[in-house]
Amino acid sequence: MLKHILITCLIVLFLPLFFIVSPPVQAVSNFTANDGNMYDDGQPIMIKGINWFGFETSNHVVHGLWSRNWQDMVDQMKGLGFNALRIPFCPQTLDGVGVDSIDYSKNADLQGKNSLQILDGLLGYLNDQQMYFILDSHRPDCYGQSPLWYTDSYSEQEWQDDLVFVADRYKNLDYFLGVDLKNEPHGATWGTGNASTDWNTAAEKAGQAILSTNPNVLIFIAGITENPSCSSNTNSFWGENIEPQVCYPISTDFIPANKQVFIPHVYGPDVYNQPYFSDPNFPNNMPQIWDTHFGFARDDGLTLAIGEWGGKYGHGGDPKDTIWQDAFSQYLQDRQICHSFYWSWNPNSGDTGGILQDDWQTPWSDKVAMLNDYYAGCSVDGGGQVFCDADLDMDGSVNLVDYSILARNFFADNPDNDRVDINQDGSVNIKDYTLLVGAFFTICQ
Repeated sequence: MLKHILITCLIVLFLPLFFIVSPPVQAVSNFTANDGNMYDDGQPIMIKGINWFGFETSNHVVHGLWSRNWQDMVDQMKGLGFNALRIPFCPQTLDGVGVDSIDYSKNADLQGKNSLQILDGLLGYLNDQQMYFILDSHRPDCYGQSPLWYTDSYSEQEWQDDLVFVADRYKNLDYFLGVDLKNEPHGATWGTGNASTDWNTAAEKAGQAILSTNPNVLIFIAGITENPSCSSNTNSFWGENIEPQVCYPISTDFIPANKQVFIPHVYGPDVYNQPYFSDPNFPNNMPQIWDTHFGFARDDGLTLAIGEWGGKYGHGGDPKDTIWQDAFSQYLQDRQICHSFYWSWNPNSGDTGGILQDDWQTPWSDKVAMLNDYYAGCSVDGGGQVFCDADLDMDGSVNLVDYSILARNFFADNPDNDRVDINQDGSVNIKDYTLLVGAFFTICQ
């Protein structure tokens, strides 16, 4: 009660300050990441994501529109508890080419629209539904994946230009969470000094270019497969291995630490029967393997989001896949890796199937239940770190001294220190004030 009374008094006392000059309007959210957590304007979020593919194929549009209305599917995703989508794309889709495999009797609003216009509409609708999304540079030619981020017919500059294009085009959408730089760079190296294959330096340059255009998004950085150094090379899946980050970290001169999210892909025996799936100790042998490939990053204070994981879960495929998925979802809970994008919404993923059954209507209830158990066993930073960011003088508590520091620096071009911009959105404004007031009397150790 005392806290609420004092906060009310503070608001009454200092609120006139904020009506002298109208605060600048921040059009879109600023996303940050720290120690396993993601923040939307300083508030912790948990990404319960799903992959919906198709824009990266020769159809140039998400799949399933031959069976259903696209908005109905988005609504169903949200109803099942998903709050984010990972959308793969290929370069030609961004050129606004023709699309196919759409039943226009079910999707009349798409009639006459090209691929880019449909992508615009989908992302706008996701934004309206308050669903986060990331855009994934998945294929260089809309037909097959590539081991590197460039090919003989698709240059590194073209790849970077496409990333900057989407970062700029959708920068006014509040739920545009980030850009996944390259899907599964499985032919890449990391930290070898070879500019033609070193993924870490390519990612740094691309991430810097994106943030120079759109500083609000997060940069999602895939792992590789094998590496000649700083890697156990123990049969990781494409994009799973981020071990070299220990020896050759992504430079914060290019991508600030609070903009980096690592996005490994992790699969079970339905995708490829790795030797460790036949270990007599399976699945109890798996946590150590996952820790080696990527899980160590949680101890190092990095933020992880599993970009792809899934399988048929007993609906065909390898009978061990159900055991694998249950073990992996428990591992994610134990490790508090609370952000992921399940593969996939589509049932037409040959080796994994989807959340939907082949009728494109009915969800697999056991998959949904498994994911809900994972979400329920996970938690995100309830705000303690954000609240302690409001301890501007670092005296161990958030109090009136911090308030006076904030008031003195309101709208200042050169604040006393970087900490005054509590949510790190580039200005000291009403959002910082709101965070500070909400944090009053927080004790920080």
